[in-house]
Amino acid sequence: MNDYNARRCLAVALLIGLLGGCAHAPKKPAPAPAAPPPATTVTAPAAATTPAAVLQPTAPMRYTVKKGDTLWGISSMYLKTPWAWPDIWYANQQVKNPHLIYPGDVLILGTNAEGQPSLSVERGGQVVTEATPPPSPATVSAAPAAPATGLPVTKLSPQARYLPLNQAVAPIPLDGLRPFLDRTKVVASGDLDKFGYIVTSFNQAPVTGSGEEVYARKLNNADGERYDIYRLGEKYVDPASGDNLGYQATYIGSASVETWGDIQKLMITSSIQEARSGDRLVPASGGSAIDLNFYPHPPSATVNADIVAVLGGVGQIGSSDVVVVSKGLEAGVTPGTVLGVYRKGNKVSDPNSIFDAILPTERTGTVMVFRSFKQLSYGLVMQANSEIHVADIVGNP
Repeated sequence: MNDYNARRCLAVALLIGLLGGCAHAPKKPAPAPAAPPPATTVTAPAAATTPAAVLQPTAPMRYTVKKGDTLWGISSMYLKTPWAWPDIWYANQQVKNPHLIYPGDVLILGTNAEGQPSLSVERGGQVVTEATPPPSPATVSAAPAAPATGLPVTKLSPQARYLPLNQAVAPIPLDGLRPFLDRTKVVASGDLDKFGYIVTSFNQAPVTGSGEEVYARKLNNADGERYDIYRLGEKYVDPASGDNLGYQATYIGSASVETWGDIQKLMITSSIQEARSGDRLVPASGGSAIDLNFYPHPPSATVNADIVAVLGGVGQIGSSDVVVVSKGLEAGVTPGTVLGVYRKGNKVSDPNSIFDAILPTERTGTVMVFRSFKQLSYGLVMQANSEIHVADIVGNP
């Protein structure tokens, strides 16, 4: 073999050796994919993150309570967190029931022995004590009226017995809430099935109203002659568990029996909606006793709830709307309980990441409960920083 062929064979052998070495060399591991961000549990804060009793910089040193004032409105004048009212009001230890104040009373802002802000009340020039009687109705009626709030007023003839404000300042505006205080209620499945029902109107029209006659069945004359008309409405479902929390029973009107028999004939004496076939006739009991002597207070324990519905047929939820909250007496949510409303953080695209970003939970409003059932509550939206939606979180303020 000449030198040229020898060099050529050697080059080929070296090339084969290099290729073989590359084939058996350990491969460099591929980089592991980036781990996705941890899942976020969206819940409302367990407690307020700011001191409860923070005075407003414009809090008046003296304020004369006016007719039309509400406890929430007065609290808002003094505190940034109106539900912390007892923190400064209960400094007046002489009064056992200090949230009962009346038009004409004078609130005086001062400090207690620890230097903390406190409120006291004067009535007729005298400091109110436990022995101070409520003012006479004539004195209350003579007190100056507060400016109109612009809230809607619903004129009804409520049957509930309200216990007993005696013209004291109401916790929240009550005029627009009358239908939800004693008429509209939450019932379990089948609760209305045991009552009689409207078969048709006298003229056999699909709907009928006040002053018109209807035919009914399954009424019992032992229940009397006066009936309230109810219609089974929306089903309330817990968004978290899917459990059935009850049904809305909507008050339609009242009726009185004219003739008895297998088919009963009734006159509709009042109505706020048109009655129709199938509406239930519930014996009128004169209404239940509803205690309005509640005051704003935070929950006694951690509350994790949701808005499951809004009453009144509104589309967008804002201030002065009534919402249904998915917690009630079983969870310690009682009338006067103040709750924060929180918007769940949406998942949005991150332009610099392959993973979506989850926005934080944000406070959007405040709700005060005015009526509680076993598993649900009715609350009034006292404040709305932005639009509130069904399924928004409700929790500690």
